[in-house]
Parts: sequence; structure tokens; C-alpha cells
Amino acid sequence: MRGAIQPGARRVRHLLALLAALLLTVGGSTAAAHGSTTRTFSPQVTHTGTGPTGYQVTFRYRDPQATRVQIKGEWYFANPYELSALSSPEGGTVETPGTTPAHWRPGDIPIAYPNSPAANWPVVDMKRGAGGVWTYTTPLPSGVFTYSFYVDCADATQTGCTAHSDPANPPWNEHNGKATGTVEATSQVYVPADPAFDSVNYAWQGPSRTHGTLTHVTYRSPTSLTPPGENYLSVYTPPGYDPHRAQPYPTLYLFSGDGTEMDWSTQGDAGNILDHLISTGQIQPMVVVMPNTAGYPDSTNYASFDANLLNTLVPYVGSHYHVSTDPTRRAAAGLGYGASLTNSLLFEHTSAFGSYGAMSPGLRGNYTLPTALTAQQTAALRQVDIFVGGGWQDPSHYYHASEIALLNRAAVPVTPGFVNGGHNWFAWRLDLKDFLTRTAFFPQAAG
Repeated sequence: MRGAIQPGARRVRHLLALLAALLLTVGGSTAAAHGSTTRTFSPQVTHTGTGPTGYQVTFRYRDPQATRVQIKGEWYFANPYELSALSSPEGGTVETPGTTPAHWRPGDIPIAYPNSPAANWPVVDMKRGAGGVWTYTTPLPSGVFTYSFYVDCADATQTGCTAHSDPANPPWNEHNGKATGTVEATSQVYVPADPAFDSVNYAWQGPSRTHGTLTHVTYRSPTSLTPPGENYLSVYTPPGYDPHRAQPYPTLYLFSGDGTEMDWSTQGDAGNILDHLISTGQIQPMVVVMPNTAGYPDSTNYASFDANLLNTLVPYVGSHYHVSTDPTRRAAAGLGYGASLTNSLLFEHTSAFGSYGAMSPGLRGNYTLPTALTAQQTAALRQVDIFVGGGWQDPSHYYHASEIALLNRAAVPVTPGFVNGGHNWFAWRLDLKDFLTRTAFFPQAAG
């Protein structure tokens, strides 16, 4: 069992699975006609034309020596209007039914069971087939779904077990089994929509015809403790990025929760979302900087993160990318703990950015909002554009609402961005699109 396998052995097993998956990979059609497949390697997305969604996905993992392989996927569902409460008081949980994909109905959204900040998604056993290829097939509606594998995990709650990404569909920073920067233990699959089954079309989350570039960067960060003296970035540059164009690019600094520089570009699907919004003219081309939010010594008062961002990271980006030095052409946004980081900048360093997006602030390590705004704070806040969003069914929704109420009392304009969703990536992908198309880099609010 996994508890008896040494870390080195686990790594070897994962590399062997990667090699096997590469041998299984076959190129295929991208058509979406009845009975065709959009990807014939793992995961295999098939248009069935049958209920409940019109599509099914087959996942594969090859390990002939494994005695058990499980898959954890972002696919519990619920009808948001049938939940027991829209938001629990003071960060508890929202009771959800844990509806499985086979029982999905139009209007259902992905939401954990129970719904809380924890990633309470189903873990199911895969079926062993010929050659030690383990498979799992499930219907899924349109959208992006995150998944990972557990091999020979004996614990019912996966305690002490290590999740793996899909060797045939690895994160973009992993090549030949070796990751640059943080190892991301998840993979993602995009499923198209079949209008015959009333599945919402999330094509703007899928692959685009034009692509920007994701790059992993290590930069010097004197106040970082993990890793010491340096830290990581994922940087998105837009399609056709021109380091010599006449007008410098705007910059979005996008923060994850208690996570890494890889979260937004994998689980958050930021690259595909940006590609679509830029190619369709809904937003202007921009550079997006996604820092590792971990590693600083004061995770509750934010001073070290703010100082590193403003004094080290912003100048670093300015010297390595063709971006504007005008603060009104910079935006800061984040989710969860990253939203608290955004709020720290919003209320403590207001003029450093022109747009702010706080998605699901509150709960763990939350920034303490002021009880009232001073005249000086109010004047500064009226000069920037503010978005506060999150899921209606997020346990921290009470906190989102309190931030909007604080700004409203001071007559500070704020754009609310609430969607049906929990404290999960489904809601934050929607929030990212809303923030970019409704708030970021818009003309400054009137004073």
C-alpha cells in the first residue's frame, strides 16, 4: 500500500506511468459530431448525443503493478436554488446533495459536498483493464473540470496519500515528468456543450484558435522564506505579444488562495480564458503575472507580501516585460487568501493599482476590513475601480457582502460580481471573466 512506498519509489512509478501514457497517446479528430471524439488520448471526450449531458469523458491511467487506482474529480453537482442555505454564518458549510454526474440536470452547477473551503470532491475507483490500463468513464456537462489520480491509496479519506496529475495530460510547466517550479498535482479537461441537453456553453473556457504564452519565472525575492531568497511566477503574455510596440501593455497581478504560482493557469484555466476574451475583442491584450502567494513570514498582516510586490516584483516585471508604468494601467485581483491580499493593497496602498478584484475574500487568514473609512481613504478609493465577487453559495458570502456594504456606506462605487457557485474554481473562473470584462482597466471612477 502507498503508506509503505518510499517517495523515490513513488516518483519512479509516476515516471513509468508517464512513459506508458505517452505510448498510449494517439492523435485524433477534433470534430464534435455524434459519436466522434474531441481528444482520443487521455482524457477522451466523446459526444454521445445521449443524456444526461450529451458528452462523456473516459480517463485512463496505466500502471500494471498497481492494485488500486482512484480518480478525484471536480464533479459533484447541485441545483443552486435547492440548497438549504445561500450562505452559512461565519464561515461554516453549506449542505449540498453531492449529486453525481449521472444524475446531472440542466441548471446544476459543480459544487462540493459538503460545500466549504475544503476540496470535497468525489474519489472513485477506476476499473482495471488489459495491460494494466485503469479507466473511468462519466458523463459531464460543458466546462473545465480538474482531476487527479491516487495509486494504491489505502486510506478512505486519502490521508497520507499523494495525488498525481495525468501523465498523458500534464500541467503546462511539466515536461518528461519534470516540473519547472511548483509541482501541480492536478490536470484539467474541457467538455463542450450539447444544446440539446440545455448544458450552458462554456466555450470561452476551452482551447482558443489563437494562443498566448505561459512562462515560468524564478525571481529574486529577499523576504521570501520558501523558497529562501527567491520566489516563482507564472507569466501570461498575449497572442502576438510585441516587446517593441508603441503602447506598453497593461498588467494584471493575479493571486491564488493558499496556493502557488501554478493555480490560476491550471485549475483556474486563466490562459484559455484570456485567449478567448482577447481574440473576441472583449478585453485588450495584457500581461498577467501570477505570483506564488506562499513563503512570506507574515500571512496575517500582509506587510511582507505587499512590500515584496510593490518594491521587488512590480519593478522586476517592468524591467523584463513591455508593460506600462502608469498605476492606472495595473490591476490586482485574487481569490480567497489572494482576495485578502488584494484587499490589503486596496485599503493600504490604494494608488498603486487602478483596478481591484476581490473574489471570495474572507475565511482563513482574512484581511480585517476597516469598520469605517476615513475621508482620505474614501477619496483614494473613489479614484479606482473595484470588483467584489464570489459564489452565492460560498460559506464566506457574508464577508463578501460586508465589504460591499462598507464601500456603499462611504459612497465608493463597487461592481458586485456574485454567481451561483461555492468556494471553488467553477465560481472563480466566472469571476475572472466578469472582472476582466466589467471592471479591469475601465476608465477611472468619477471622484
